[in-house]
Amino acid sequence: MKDKIQLENFGSLITVKGTDTCLGDLMNFPGHGVFDPNHGRVDVPPQHAGAHNQALDNARLKGMDENCQVGQTGYAYWSGNCVKSFLGTVISYAVKRVGQTVTFHRGLKVFRGRLPKDGEAFNFRRVA
Repeated sequence: MKDKIQLENFGSLITVKGTDTCLGDLMNFPGHGVFDPNHGRVDVPPQHAGAHNQALDNARLKGMDENCQVGQTGYAYWSGNCVKSFLGTVISYAVKRVGQTVTFHRGLKVFRGRLPKDGEAFNFRRVA
């Protein structure tokens, strides 16, 4: 059985106590709890999951804009005419799709990823 992690910074970006590691995108399943992609079920009250997800979304976008270097990666969702975050925030409308390959721009940066055959979530990498 996995050790229970201690968490802090509820109401904002929730972190693992004593580290610089934050939780990932949290999903609340009423009656079953809140789940993190890396830690499974976590002791996070549902009302704090939304604030955490919004803070994480903002941090990722700020990171893409200010710190992302060529070769660094992330993930996003294809939405027909744009690329969005987990929360549905538009990352870019400057998008080109050829087959399963999605290339998008954010500012002067260029990112590229490949859609799975049956899904809309994809990993991307900064290419320029």
